[in-house]
Amino acid sequence: MTRPALIFDFGNVVGFFDYSRMYDRFGRRLGVTGTDLEASLARKGVASLGREFELGKISAEEFARRVSDLAGLDMGYEEFESEWPDIFTLNEPVARLVEGLDRAGYTLLLGSNTNALHARCFRSKFRETLDRFDHLVFSFELGVMKPDPAFFAACVALAGVPAESCIFIDDAAANVAGAISAGLRGVTYRDPAGLVAQLADLGVCAPAASQA
Repeated sequence: MTRPALIFDFGNVVGFFDYSRMYDRFGRRLGVTGTDLEASLARKGVASLGREFELGKISAEEFARRVSDLAGLDMGYEEFESEWPDIFTLNEPVARLVEGLDRAGYTLLLGSNTNALHARCFRSKFRETLDRFDHLVFSFELGVMKPDPAFFAACVALAGVPAESCIFIDDAAANVAGAISAGLRGVTYRDPAGLVAQLADLGVCAPAASQA
């Protein structure tokens, strides 16, 4: 039987994100609360702009300029590049699990809907963990986002095993459902202990289970 390849989502699985940190920083520049700034940008369509960025349809420089214009921020690109993506913290138990699976010889992929600025930030910040992955699959590089079947097909191709030998781990039920529809097995992440138990049910030995 082919040993499974494990494909992890990043956001709220390997690492956590909190946009309020960024909104609070930018809000202070404008003399408004982070909550008010977030609401204002939502009304102006920043979510649609973010989707374009995660699909690789616009550059980081254009994204920074358009967000700054929407917010009324007087900020150069280098400053935006430094401040806007700093929203991540590592999920330490899952990082230990990834380390154990890597040491045990499992093929590991990261599959994330993300953009160039966020990916650059968390790849640098969590290099020790992310270097354990054999491949990093990012929506902005593929031009497609989960749960598009093409995203999962790209992951399977890089994993080098049949789709049914790939296990996709994501906190979003829609993405897990998409992976299953594409022929992969899926695990919905809720907490580290639950993840270890679900992987064990699928025949995956998790060496770091006692720490997770």
